[in-house]
Amino acid sequence: MSEVVEKNFVVGILGDNFDINNLIGQSLGSPGTKSDILFYNRLDLNLNQVFCGLTPLDYPEKIKPLLQTLVISNIHILVIDLNTGLNASIGEILVAMDLFYRLYRTKTLIVIAGINSKTEWKLSETKKKIAAILETTSLKNTAIFELKAKEDYDNLKREIIHLGVNLLEKGSPDGAFTKILIDHVFPVKGIGTVILGIVKQGKVESGQLLEITGYESAVKKVIIRSIQKHDRNFKVAYEGDRVGLALKGNISPQDVSRDNILVSPGVFKQVKEIKAEVYINQFYAPKGGVIKPGDGIQYYGLVGLKISPFKFMNGQDLLPGKSGVVSIHFDKSVVYDGTELKGIITEQNRFTNKLRIVGHFSQIKD
Repeated sequence: MSEVVEKNFVVGILGDNFDINNLIGQSLGSPGTKSDILFYNRLDLNLNQVFCGLTPLDYPEKIKPLLQTLVISNIHILVIDLNTGLNASIGEILVAMDLFYRLYRTKTLIVIAGINSKTEWKLSETKKKIAAILETTSLKNTAIFELKAKEDYDNLKREIIHLGVNLLEKGSPDGAFTKILIDHVFPVKGIGTVILGIVKQGKVESGQLLEITGYESAVKKVIIRSIQKHDRNFKVAYEGDRVGLALKGNISPQDVSRDNILVSPGVFKQVKEIKAEVYINQFYAPKGGVIKPGDGIQYYGLVGLKISPFKFMNGQDLLPGKSGVVSIHFDKSVVYDGTELKGIITEQNRFTNKLRIVGHFSQIKD
């Protein structure tokens, strides 16, 4: 078949009402792979676009699926149910969206749903409150979309396309290395190990030699046996595509998880200790009002989809709304492309109406 470069829109659907998130997801595609994150996929023949939606299932109880949803997607939609309005979990999602926009220049949209004759009286005041909150963040230009009627779902898709086209125009430069985030893996009889993931950078071709990194030991080399997108075979997939990749090599599904990434050989490095500039979110409340390196408190660093426990070893005291320089020691190695290592700092405890997103870090090279 002829190879067509399709426009793919990878959309994180975020909110604390699964029923509403699910309706938006189903407007984008059919429910597919499901674990702690539920995916929706469709080649929309009417709009001639490909949509991949995903929503975290265990949020707000667990923060990990929320953060991994934000990493996989590059268009982030916060869905607010007008019946319940603004609350602590919505606030935490806004903090996360703001952080990802600052670090990765994602696209954002706020959707207000649950609008009916019983709740419409709250709409104007809720929008004013949202706008006031956005003014304190980097998301002040984020549009607010009202989801009232069936036709609004089609209008929402057009809004997503508008946001996504700007991202696609930036893309990766020619010759960029390949980087694929892995979200699921499973065996297929007669084929072997198959991974599902997002081409985050560059492109991937059938027959290409790649490395699976993210292990404490040596990388594993594999060859791409075949590529599928929406149950269709392709010879090549591009940045933004969600793909199924059949792997050839000494690799089993038990060897692969979201901790791993599939990359061009020889590019990525792994480290366990770095010197970093750390910013603590202004809304985060550490014990005693300050984080003191060497205090033994464990935090978690999110780099790609991998979450590694770590501790601040020595350096400057860290205050909310401020930056400081400290050394970080990770329990598990983190992987980066050798140019800039940066990531999210979070707690992993269960939700108690308290912000768990601590801040972010960027490596400082001597």
